Amino acid sequence: MRLAPRLVLAFGLVATLSVVGLGYVVREDRRASETRRFGREVARACERVVAEIARQGESDRKLIAGACQSGELVDRALIWSEGRALDDERRLALSRLVPEERQAFDLDELLLADGAGDLLGEDPTPRVRASRGEVAMLAAGDIAHATVRLEPEPALVSRCRKRGPTGQAITLVGARHLKGLVDRLGQTLDVRASLGPAPPPSDDVATATCTLGDSTAASVASSTPVSIAIAKPKTELVDNLARIDQTVLFAGLMSTGLALILAVLLARSLGRPIAELAAEARKVASGQARPLRVRGAGEIAELAQAFDAMLSDLEATRRRLDASTRAAAWREVARRVAHEIKNPLAPIRAAVETLRRLRARNDPEFEGYFDEATRTVLEEVHRIANIVTEFTRFARLSPPRPAPVDLVDVARHVVRLHETSTDGVVLALEVEGRPPAVLADRDQIVQVVTNLVQNALDAVNGVQGARVTVTVAPAPVAQVSVTVTDNGPGIAPDFVPRLFEPYATTKAHGTGLGLAIAQRIAIEHDGELTCLAGSGRGATFRLLLPEQGPPLASV
Repeated sequence: MRLAPRLVLAFGLVATLSVVGLGYVVREDRRASETRRFGREVARACERVVAEIARQGESDRKLIAGACQSGELVDRALIWSEGRALDDERRLALSRLVPEERQAFDLDELLLADGAGDLLGEDPTPRVRASRGEVAMLAAGDIAHATVRLEPEPALVSRCRKRGPTGQAITLVGARHLKGLVDRLGQTLDVRASLGPAPPPSDDVATATCTLGDSTAASVASSTPVSIAIAKPKTELVDNLARIDQTVLFAGLMSTGLALILAVLLARSLGRPIAELAAEARKVASGQARPLRVRGAGEIAELAQAFDAMLSDLEATRRRLDASTRAAAWREVARRVAHEIKNPLAPIRAAVETLRRLRARNDPEFEGYFDEATRTVLEEVHRIANIVTEFTRFARLSPPRPAPVDLVDVARHVVRLHETSTDGVVLALEVEGRPPAVLADRDQIVQVVTNLVQNALDAVNGVQGARVTVTVAPAPVAQVSVTVTDNGPGIAPDFVPRLFEPYATTKAHGTGLGLAIAQRIAIEHDGELTCLAGSGRGATFRLLLPEQGPPLASV
């Protein structure tokens, strides 16, 4: 992946992760703080409900106590009861006053009874009237505190009792239903209040449970505590979190967009000079690279300046290297040519000196030795001529003239030329796949393949079951390979690095220029000639040629 998309992805990812991470932290912190706040509000609401019930119970107790002290209903019932004048008509009159008194006190229930448990009046009238014992037990309850009644309807009960001079007692009992009271208090406090334990907490509702009759409601007496559940929906929290999510999303999109724009601008300012530098760097090997013109400052400009300086130094170094390489190459060639020519000069000199010595002393063997000496001189002169001819071919090898060439046809042609002189050697041609045609100089390629086949035939000379195989096959990267393999003794490992050097040979009759010329032809075709196998396993030489031909093929 190139630099520009990498920068865009990196900046976008960093911006998105940063905003999302920050938003998540803020959101969770807000959720935790709001959850704690809701918990505190619900707990306070629960305490306020209990406190309000206790205040209501104390208020009802005082209201009932005031009715006993100066209320007409209690006084009338006490007077009639002491005078033993509570006949049916007066009982009916008292029972009619009870509903009016209940409505005046704003209670849910009101009961009037005497000390013996006789019911004098009740409102509302229940479906099943309580027995005299139940009325007496209810009337005998605590008058100093409001009490909680569980059956038949949970209620807050307040009592007052008034005795006459004769000891006769009248009890007034008022009850306020807890359900209605709790509902009204919940509406006032903006919560849902109900009797009983609270449901399990959830993500949508905050809950709390408090008990009526504990230390928070000391003015309410209860043998069995009554649980009150308070619940408050977390709608406000959910709305706040939704707004936070929207804000984080909007901020993430904005920051990601800005990061992408910044990344694109930065990628252009960085990517373009680097791309130009890469393009010119690829031309360094061919010597076509040109200095860069990068504006601005910073590391990119320094890199471009360093590249330009490197090009200048490289050009100077290349010129010096070319000069020194050429000089060294010619020195080496001259040394090798001199060495190769010096070898045949020794027998020529020896033959001439022997002839002169025999001639000087009129030796009778002069005539017999003359033919042998002159034949030796002619053979060595012919050898010197061959060395000079091969050297001339190596030094004046003409540039390739590329044209479409079928390498299968070239290999078949070379194999047919050598089939008649193999002397028991199996010379085979193998074609793998469908090798495409290449742009090459046919004559030069024939020269390379011929040299490889001749070397292989020389290597397997005298080997039992000798075999030489020429294989033509497609190669990767739009190339075609020609491989020549033999099963001869192989090549000594220490000689492999010198295979393609001029005048390097292991054959007594060779000049050592064949493989050097073949490799030069391969290089000038933008190809490659290599030795793949070494000592003890035969030898394999592979010629790789590109389909498009040498670099100047299109010129």
